[in-house]
Amino acid sequence: MTVKKFFFLILLVFIASFINAELRIEITKGSNDPINIAIVPISLSMDISIDSYLHELIANDLEFIGEYKILPPSQMLSFPSSENELYYRDWRLLNIDYLIFGKAESISASKLKNNIEVTYFIYDIAREKRLHKAYIKGSTNDFKSLAHGISDSIYKEITGIPGIFSTKILYVDGSDYLNEEYLLRISDFDGGRDKVLVSSNAPIISPTWSPDGQSVAYVSFELGRSNIYVQSILSGKRQLIKPQEGLNSSPDWSSNGKFLAAVLSKNGNSDIYKYHLKKKVWTRLTEHYGIDTEPDWSSNSKRIVFTSNRSGSPQIYEINLSNNKIKRLTFKGNYNARARYLPDGKSIVYVHRNNGVFHIARLHLKSGIMDILTDTPLDESPTISPNGNLIMYATKYDGVSLLAGISVDGETSFFLPSTKGEVREPAWSPFLN
Repeated sequence: MTVKKFFFLILLVFIASFINAELRIEITKGSNDPINIAIVPISLSMDISIDSYLHELIANDLEFIGEYKILPPSQMLSFPSSENELYYRDWRLLNIDYLIFGKAESISASKLKNNIEVTYFIYDIAREKRLHKAYIKGSTNDFKSLAHGISDSIYKEITGIPGIFSTKILYVDGSDYLNEEYLLRISDFDGGRDKVLVSSNAPIISPTWSPDGQSVAYVSFELGRSNIYVQSILSGKRQLIKPQEGLNSSPDWSSNGKFLAAVLSKNGNSDIYKYHLKKKVWTRLTEHYGIDTEPDWSSNSKRIVFTSNRSGSPQIYEINLSNNKIKRLTFKGNYNARARYLPDGKSIVYVHRNNGVFHIARLHLKSGIMDILTDTPLDESPTISPNGNLIMYATKYDGVSLLAGISVDGETSFFLPSTKGEVREPAWSPFLN
């Protein structure tokens, strides 16, 4: 096969992988000083038929972040498969910072058909040293999961921060509201391999992940009123969380997995409650004539941020669960809502209205400094990657509802427009095994 035909096939594979996807990735802004990486095509020492290539899938992952620039194989001077074949000067000439190469071999002892083990290496070209050698096992029928795992490893070795390429997102699909079909979908972090988790003839809102990534909670109106459900992703089995009179909404899991925070109006006003999942008991956390809503737990399960209009306009407040003391966090502007903690607990992101336009903002809790991160209109429902580096949110662009994302430093951004219809209320998974 000629080089030209080889890369044409790769292009076809890349395009085909998105034809059936509900979402597709569009990088809108990359880093001004990206890290240059070369990924040598990973050889397969077996006679199998495949419809995708590991090095291309890894490149797609890393380019998604916007922090990396990937050298195409057509521009490589050599294709090393071992350290003996590596000449650092070749890669310095190409201005490469890190080089990745490896090989895949069949696992002959495996009882599972098409199981393989990929050995891969990461080299620091400037320091002329190997950073990492690793192995990963999987199936040739699922190259994408293998690629995500390798991408996670590469990202961590270079940055020291865990990668998010094996994570998932939940989102609400509004593609068929005219026929009263409401869908809760789950997909890879980049919108690929999506599937319907819940289908209903009544609205679905407020999806959220359990801390172990095995279950989701959401609100459904299928019984004629809002109720909270918890559903297993693997089995599909679900349970109705002990319903109360009035509103049952905005569930959010504590990081220790013991509680849900939620909004109830059983006493005639919307307040924040916590629900003990094992004991099946509701406990009231706030009590005010204002409307308290949109709770989010801190990563240590000791604090909850929420939205309240108790000061006259929607603002962000925080409750300390050890003493039930409440303090106001936001003071700039007359609309701040839907706050979410960053994993380190030092900042929150939230929806901030500025000159009549809704943007995603970040507040440093210690300094009180606020940064507006987005410049798209009508931004809402921020959710944060488990490594704390990326924010995904719902927005509108050219009149179409879609998902978008931005790095917490504002350097890189992307769109995830739907191929079928409108999408909203994203929820980023925790790290998954």
